[in-house]
Amino acid sequence: MDLFGYIKVDSANLLGKEYEAYKGIYCTLCKQLGKEYSVFARFILSYDCTFYAMLGLDLCQEPPCFKEGRCRFNPFKKCHYADTKTKAFSLAAALSVISAYYKLKDNLLDSPWYKRIIYRLVQPFFASWRKKAAKKYPEIDHSVSKMMEEQLKAEKDPDCVLDRAAQPTADMLGEMCALLTEEIPLRDNLDQNTTKRVFQTLGYYMGRWIYLIDAADDYEKDKKHHNFNPFLLPNTDDSVENIRGNLNHALSEALLSYGLYEKGRYDSIINNVLCVSCVNIQNKILSGFQTDITEA
Repeated sequence: MDLFGYIKVDSANLLGKEYEAYKGIYCTLCKQLGKEYSVFARFILSYDCTFYAMLGLDLCQEPPCFKEGRCRFNPFKKCHYADTKTKAFSLAAALSVISAYYKLKDNLLDSPWYKRIIYRLVQPFFASWRKKAAKKYPEIDHSVSKMMEEQLKAEKDPDCVLDRAAQPTADMLGEMCALLTEEIPLRDNLDQNTTKRVFQTLGYYMGRWIYLIDAADDYEKDKKHHNFNPFLLPNTDDSVENIRGNLNHALSEALLSYGLYEKGRYDSIINNVLCVSCVNIQNKILSGFQTDITEA
């Protein structure tokens, strides 16, 4: 299980300056991937890791300084790039390449033969990026690899239940958010221990929500092809009410955790993601379901 691109802003509900700040973080992470790993690593840029970088920047005492530049892939496009003195971008870039590598390994196990050929061709590049990132941040590599191992065990367990299936992704993202508070010098008004607990809980429930929203999104496909899906497990209520309830619980717990955090410069954007974008994405996915999925 990897990150999926569900954690993104709802641009229609952001002020212009807020959207420009978000785009600046997105473009800077893209640049960081190219700088630390390879120009080709830019293709694994994700909204999830952009949000992760923004959480890291929100912890910092000094705001990043943005400068105007040109996009590497589109020289006619102007972008705003932040300085990368903070570790937020480096951590987000490492999480990007490490999670992409382990996702590629997972795809090699259960993809059609013609897709496996493509995956094997690009595997050396992903392995090289992962090796470099793991040397710099071994705790990220350990956390993501452990998640993949636990996820595989859960999916092979005939007695697996929904909570166990969602646990590996939740644990991993909780550990990654806690790592931000350890690697980045915090604002003067932030207590180290309290902030770490808050971020770990926030990451845990965001990880749970990501896993479950992806499962809801793939429900029909997984049912048709007899793939693993936590909502298709034996003795699991797969009604839309139960799916919505599980998603609402994870998202509300994430919001409660974030509510305990001493807000920083990106509070309005983070709230946009948690309170607007995630809710809209969830409603859109669930709107395609009948009242009871089992009867659809």
